[in-house]
Amino acid sequence: MSGLPDVTLVLGPQTRAALALNAYLRDNARHLAERGVTAIPSRVASPVLRRAIDDRSEKERLAEFDAKTRPRPAVLSAVNMFGPPQAGLARGELFPDAEVSLAGLGPVAKGARIVLAIDPLPAFFLAASSDPLEERVRRTPWEVLYELSWFDLLHEFVHLLPDTELIVTSTDAVGKAPKAMLTRLLGPAVEGLPEPHNLLRHLVSETGRAVLARVTRRGAPEPATLADLYNSFALRPTARDVRERLGIDKVTEVLLRQRFDEDMARIAELDRVEVF
Repeated sequence: MSGLPDVTLVLGPQTRAALALNAYLRDNARHLAERGVTAIPSRVASPVLRRAIDDRSEKERLAEFDAKTRPRPAVLSAVNMFGPPQAGLARGELFPDAEVSLAGLGPVAKGARIVLAIDPLPAFFLAASSDPLEERVRRTPWEVLYELSWFDLLHEFVHLLPDTELIVTSTDAVGKAPKAMLTRLLGPAVEGLPEPHNLLRHLVSETGRAVLARVTRRGAPEPATLADLYNSFALRPTARDVRERLGIDKVTEVLLRQRFDEDMARIAELDRVEVF
């Protein structure tokens, strides 16, 4: 399809936005195929990518990856690529040994586009609903959490994957402009799908979904209306969730949000990175 790279990799991590994008691709795979886009959700895509970086010869790995991602363009959602959520935070790193996986992706990601959806750490930690991860966060000193850096991860991407284009987004960015995000990801294939708002539906509460259904029955809502709906009904962690499940107090939460904003500003300055 015109305008899309041969391969797009949605690599997570497991934020609410990444999980919603994966659900969108899963729900619409058949309809996207009819429009010439091969959409492969995480249940299939994650094993495919892991095999693409195993210890077989590069020629064998590339041939298998090529065969499993036809016809092109293909969009693979491998939101488990960095491992299960509870594997994080070991040795004071968000994703221990991520550079190993990144380096292995080089051959299959050549010329590809990679999409990453990142969030402030409290929202990221809670999105996976992982008791082991939440327990690990509670045991981690706030100053260690503050030093965890999304910028460092993106810097590794740029350094280890020199032949890729990267798009970095967040749950709030996707929620406020779902159609724009999908158009950036899938091009004109998003037009005319049976459930045009199911990405937003995965990002709002049950009440928000009811309001969305009522609004869409009146006709196609304006983007500003959808943004207002997201702002009103977004599935965001509450202060109580952050305090009781993660052991993070209000001051630390504010500091982590500021650190996220600083990271995003620095990420936007990296070569070959677009911040959506």
